[in-house]
Amino acid sequence: MGAGGRMPVPPSSKKTETEALKRVPCEKPPFTLGDLKKAIPPQCFKRSIPRSFSYLISDIIIASCFYYVATNYFSLLPQSISYLAWPLYWACQGCVLTGIWVIAHECGHHAFSDYQWLDDTVGLIFHSFLLVPY
Repeated sequence: MGAGGRMPVPPSSKKTETEALKRVPCEKPPFTLGDLKKAIPPQCFKRSIPRSFSYLISDIIIASCFYYVATNYFSLLPQSISYLAWPLYWACQGCVLTGIWVIAHECGHHAFSDYQWLDDTVGLIFHSFLLVPY
């Protein structure tokens, strides 16, 4: 019944198990999470509405340009090239829309601005645009 049934299991070698255990870190790193946080410049922790919106708007512009090119010019391509152009478009557009998703996701962590209502509004709008729950 089904694939596999009573298939024999090859014996595992102790050598591969001990080699894997040798690579597991046994001691804590020489730095703490606080040390890492201190190494990041303080201006990186400041929220800026203009900077946040500039990233969001640039992603929207890039996604719109990709969409415009795909819908207006891909039909002019020979069919064999069109079969290559559409998957390339999907991959590129997916990367840009992932950037928009990341910005909307960070709104849920209150990282977009100093105003919770603005974070929630932007996050809800762009998560809804991407058909993802906020």
